[in-house]
Amino acid sequence: MSVSSSLSTLAVALAEAASATQVQAALASSLPGGLSRPAAGPEEREALEVAAALVEAALARVEAQREARVARRELAARQAEGAALQARFDALFNAAPVGIAAGRRDGTLVRANDAYLDLLGFTREEFQAGAVNWVELTPPEFTEVDWDALRRAIGDGRAVRYAKEMRHRSGERIAQEVTLLPQWEGPEAVGVAYVRDLRPERAAALGHALELQARGEELERLNAELAARTEALERFAELSRDLALERDPLVLVGRAQEIAVSLMPGSVCTYYEPQGGLWSLRSHRGEFRQPELLARLRSGLTRGEALNVDRPFETLTPYYQDTFDPATVRSAGGSISVIRTTASFPVRTGARPRGVLVVGRHDQRAWTPAEKTLLETVVFNLQLALERAEQSGELQRRALALERSNAELERFAFVASHDLQEPLRSVTSFAQLLVKRFGGLEGDPKAAQYLRHIQEGTQRMQNLIQDLLTYARVTAEPRPPARQDTNAVAATALQDLRASLDATGAAVTVFDLPPVMADGTQLRQLLQNLIGNAVKYRHPDRPPVVMVTGEQRGSWVHIDVQDNGIGIPSEYHERIFTVFQRLHARDQYGGTGVGLTIARRIVERHGGQLWVSSDGSNGSTFHLTLPAATD
Repeated sequence: MSVSSSLSTLAVALAEAASATQVQAALASSLPGGLSRPAAGPEEREALEVAAALVEAALARVEAQREARVARRELAARQAEGAALQARFDALFNAAPVGIAAGRRDGTLVRANDAYLDLLGFTREEFQAGAVNWVELTPPEFTEVDWDALRRAIGDGRAVRYAKEMRHRSGERIAQEVTLLPQWEGPEAVGVAYVRDLRPERAAALGHALELQARGEELERLNAELAARTEALERFAELSRDLALERDPLVLVGRAQEIAVSLMPGSVCTYYEPQGGLWSLRSHRGEFRQPELLARLRSGLTRGEALNVDRPFETLTPYYQDTFDPATVRSAGGSISVIRTTASFPVRTGARPRGVLVVGRHDQRAWTPAEKTLLETVVFNLQLALERAEQSGELQRRALALERSNAELERFAFVASHDLQEPLRSVTSFAQLLVKRFGGLEGDPKAAQYLRHIQEGTQRMQNLIQDLLTYARVTAEPRPPARQDTNAVAATALQDLRASLDATGAAVTVFDLPPVMADGTQLRQLLQNLIGNAVKYRHPDRPPVVMVTGEQRGSWVHIDVQDNGIGIPSEYHERIFTVFQRLHARDQYGGTGVGLTIARRIVERHGGQLWVSSDGSNGSTFHLTLPAATD
């Protein structure tokens, strides 16, 4: 049979073939020689090409049918999987303990689980029949609440939580907490609501005994808070009792700062006055956690760039910052970032602003009404005291100060001379008699040790009494300031210290110091205390070196006493000026802990300031300011 005559048979067989194997069989039966045999002529070659095209088409059809069968199987599997997932979702959705519903704006519910239907008293059949409409079940006064929540949810694209009420099919109003989320179905927005029944929670809160207990605990807390406020006010009254008797404005400010810091533990308090284009730091109290911050503040703040100082001075009203922004006080540098909360108050005398008092806290807490009341009371009393000080005459101030100082001196002198020194003299005398009578007590070392303790203790007490007398005389025996040759006073102080300087090999250099207005005796004592301290607290690995320098800056003379001693850690920079505060044991360094307190009292009595800078290991520098001598 020719190829041409076999084409029709091949076409029929290929049309019925359902697999590649059947295609090959049809080809073999219709064309035994296959498609690759040599053609007898052009007609037969053309017939073979047609046969090849038929085979190719048949194979393509068979492959397409195979792929279609595979696709149908995969689709069926996915549909089965989707149905299973949907069944599981429906089961979880309906079993959820919290009511869940999805609804349109017109109130139609797209979905609702059993908990939601049970909450409203409807059956699944009623829901499917369209009997549940969330808009119709919402009381009118909550309609706008729903719309507002829906607008916010759609606009922000996130959940909105709010409270509302809905009507049960019985008419009962049900308090609910709704968490509403937006969901889009094509161009339409659908709200999905998670609904929690608030009735059990509210019913329990009304009748449960825990409510009474909670109220009792709240009452106890309020009573404790009231007691704390009362104690704070009593402390304020005790601390501020003598504010009315003081006349020096900066002393008054310092006392007010001490009160503020005592009422606000962990705080610092600064006081500024305008000086040209700067805010000049005139007084401070409290422990600064960043010593470099205090140094920056002493150099002055630029006016117009210190919000918490500028604003109260300009508005004459307090300014509270629950969250302090360091960028608002740029001239203070980065170290001010340790301050987290501030409260600033204008300090006035009459209607005229005099300066600004700032209280800063290292922890971030919002100012409570009680704290604001306390601080504003402090500032109010300070302003009253400043006004009294300005209005009082010079004669009245001197008479009052002299009367108070004399009374204090008389009382202290009596206690020191009779109640303290006399018993010490007796103890010392009897201890000496015991030593004379029993000799060296070589046979009883314990008794000898006890006698040494008695003698050392009485000697320390005598030193302490003398230091206290010196401390009291700083203000009890004031002399009017006069022009002092600071270099000559320093030379006298060095002569007083000659024995200790020689014993330690100390090298003390006093550079040219500008003259000051001061009490000469107290200036000598001040320099002697500071230089003596520098030598006493020397480093064990090197001989002491002390340099005293000074320069006049405007109406003040700045004097620095620098040493190469053991240094002072930053956390003790304020503590060392507190009376009787010691950082070392007595067997390491002697003294009573009064010397630096006396030094600061002398400087402040002259209107200046005394502070220390040290990195804690490479020596210290004590800085002080005194009024410059007038021509």
